[in-house]
Amino acid sequence: MMRSGAYLSGVMLALGMLTLSGCATVNGPQGAAKSPTDPLEVINRPMFHLNMGLYDYVLEPVATGYKTVTPDFVREGVSNVFSNVDMPYIFINDFLQGRGQQGMEDLSRFLVNSVFGLGGLFNVASDLELPRHDNSLGVTLGVWGVPQGPYLVLPFYGPSSLRNLPGLAMAIFVGPTYYLTSIPAQYALTGMGIINTGYVEGPNIHMVQNAVNPYVFMRNAWEQHEQYLISGGAVSKNQLLEGLELPPPVASTPEQSTQSHESKKGNP
Repeated sequence: MMRSGAYLSGVMLALGMLTLSGCATVNGPQGAAKSPTDPLEVINRPMFHLNMGLYDYVLEPVATGYKTVTPDFVREGVSNVFSNVDMPYIFINDFLQGRGQQGMEDLSRFLVNSVFGLGGLFNVASDLELPRHDNSLGVTLGVWGVPQGPYLVLPFYGPSSLRNLPGLAMAIFVGPTYYLTSIPAQYALTGMGIINTGYVEGPNIHMVQNAVNPYVFMRNAWEQHEQYLISGGAVSKNQLLEGLELPPPVASTPEQSTQSHESKKGNP
């Protein structure tokens, strides 16, 4: 996925955030309440529906055609390459946050896949159990104490905030597309990234669209995931996409553990 090209990159993050939020109240009455960080809702909602419409009428048909004309191993290789080119943006922010171990893991993953995986075509790093983390400049600024500011839905990109806007510029300058001297090559690489993201994230976008309140569903997910990462959560790509792993529960006191044990025995 090319961070400089597709609104779906924001959508993808929000989906992972949503799954990590676990019991987030995004579908009930509380979830429908206005967020104090969303004073721009009157603008954000139309932009959200515009982005979803672009997916329905443009990206989804293109992604369906892409799946039809390409074999599985080609699509997997393309996804691996675009995942790998995002790694410099990620490990730079790891180090800016002072998270050295996470930074070394992401840097090692990038080097291993770039060298032994033929530029990221093959995901060798996962076989070596090198995890992939999620990160951004917005998270870095949050770690440094910069407030989020108003929630903001960007056209062609998706969920963001005022704090995250500088990260969009950083992602462009760190990504390889910026350094291509050929304008057609830039368009081709960016377009391929958008198509790949639309193909990979289609099922997750449908999950958002099928929510009782899709807009609130995504907004709450995005904000919760940002806070999760700022507080030190390390989320793998698989966790984002599958939503099978949740943050570890808060350690219980001995008294709480005893009560829990007794309830399992059949106590009311």
